[in-house]
This record gives sequence, C-alpha cells and structure tokens, in this order.
Amino acid sequence: MQAKRITIITGAFGSGKTEVAVNYAQELKRSGQNVGLIDLDIVNPYFRSRELTDFLKQQGIEVVSTQPGLEMADLPALSPRIFAFLQNEELRVVFDVGGDPVGARTLGRFEPYFRTNGYDLWLVVNPYRPGYSAPEQITKLARKIEAATQLRLTEVVDNANLGRQTDQQTRAEGAKVVAAAARMLNLPVVLKTYTAKELRGAEEREQAGNNLFYLQLFMLPPWEEVESGVQKQN
Repeated sequence: MQAKRITIITGAFGSGKTEVAVNYAQELKRSGQNVGLIDLDIVNPYFRSRELTDFLKQQGIEVVSTQPGLEMADLPALSPRIFAFLQNEELRVVFDVGGDPVGARTLGRFEPYFRTNGYDLWLVVNPYRPGYSAPEQITKLARKIEAATQLRLTEVVDNANLGRQTDQQTRAEGAKVVAAAARMLNLPVVLKTYTAKELRGAEEREQAGNNLFYLQLFMLPPWEEVESGVQKQN
C-alpha cells in the first residue's frame, strides 16, 4: 500500500482511534518523516491526543487542535496552524477525528487540501464495543461517517480488544468480525493492532499476517497512568 501524505483516522467512541493515531504518528516519525498530528476529536472529553502534546513534542511530533476554550462550539474555532500543516508538502499529516457529526462537519473545511493531496481515511473498529459486535452494525457506522464527511473510507483498522482482558482467542474472534465487515464494505484491512500480551512469539505473529501494528497504550485511566510513565497535559 502506498500511503498518502494525509491520513485521517476515525471511529466510534471507544474504538481506540486515538491510540492508533498517536502510534501511527510515532511510526512515521521513526521512519524518518516529519509528522504533524491534528486532533479534531471535538466531542470526547476524556481520551484525546492533545493531552500528549508535550510528550510527542519531545519526539519531534507537533500536535495542533482547536483554539483553547472553543472546542465545543458548533463549528469549533480551528488553529491556523492546521492549515500550515496541510500546506507543508514536506509534512506527513495525521488527523484524529471522532465519528460524531461535529467532527465530520469540521473535516469539510479541509476538503480542498484532500482533493489536491489525496488522503487515506481509516475506520478503526473494535467489535467488542457496545453496538458494533456485528458486521452489519459496523458497515452502518461506516456509511454514516462517509455521509457526514462527504469522503470515502479507504481502509479499515482491526483494533479488536477487551483491554487488559484481551488474549489470543478474543483477538482472533474479534478479527473475524472486522474482516467480515471489511468484506461487506469492499475495503482492505490496513492494520491489525496488538499488544505484547496477545502475540508472544514469532509463530503467532506469522499466523496473524504481515500488517500487524503494535500499539503502546497511552489513553489510560488515571490510576494506570503512573505505570505507563507518560505525562499528560491537563
């Protein structure tokens, strides 16, 4: 797959899209590319990539979002730096966007840049989240996102997990649901996420395929943040 300069990562609340966006931005940076992360997750007040601004800046990844204090406006006030990111042809741009109507409408402001540069629009799916346990429910979400954004999804990210309770069996069963939804949507599964606990050895990784993507978990409850060693912004 030849990735576009702009990657938009979306998904339902609780799908893990912010984890995917942050980890993907880090992966691009490790590969030697200049990266900017745009947080347009307007509605979710809990797990947002902007909370990692200082942490990611230390790695050379700039994070930009809405103007402080205006995140919840009907059409939020956007930082001019977002447009600077999109105009910089040397920069790989990752969007973290909620699957809600507000986030979708906000994306419409950038349509000229998507048309000029092309884009990848990834739908992050966790079938263990309520309301998305069947392929038909996932495809319905996908069509709603496309209708709201006026953009076409290009790939699906398989993020099937049950948090700390995830094991190889639950991961494999969830992957079947995501794969079925991807077939219904006629879209490829671009990434299959995992944590070290789920795939312990080379044999398991080989069986899972070559589009595995390791997730370091950042969006943790407060009681787990000390263990992670990542300092978030307040």
